[in-house]
Amino acid sequence: MTFLTVLAGMLLGNWHDVLALLGSLALLAGFVLAAAAFAAGTLLTTGPPVRRTTMGGIAAVRNAGPALAAIGIAFSGQPAILGALAAVLLSGLAAALPIAAVLNSHRNRPPTTRRAR
Repeated sequence: MTFLTVLAGMLLGNWHDVLALLGSLALLAGFVLAAAAFAAGTLLTTGPPVRRTTMGGIAAVRNAGPALAAIGIAFSGQPAILGALAAVLLSGLAAALPIAAVLNSHRNRPPTTRRAR
């Protein structure tokens, strides 16, 4: 919930900077990075599939805090940089949510039964 609240605040405060990035490779890079993080988190976690895919989802969207701290320290909270981070985080969320939805739909299917001969 905190991640979504911070992301919403960043988007509301820097929406014009986010719109300026539409069509750029930065959003594609964020999407690809999140998908790769999802895959790495899923493949490197041990245990049942539910735990593995949950960790994959967390790996895809978890790094907002350190990035915000680095921006605050190194760039004095410049709005364009915050807008770029918000756009990249949003594209990462756009990558993780459909993957999680597909995996969840596979989880909720009833097991197939074999017919007796």
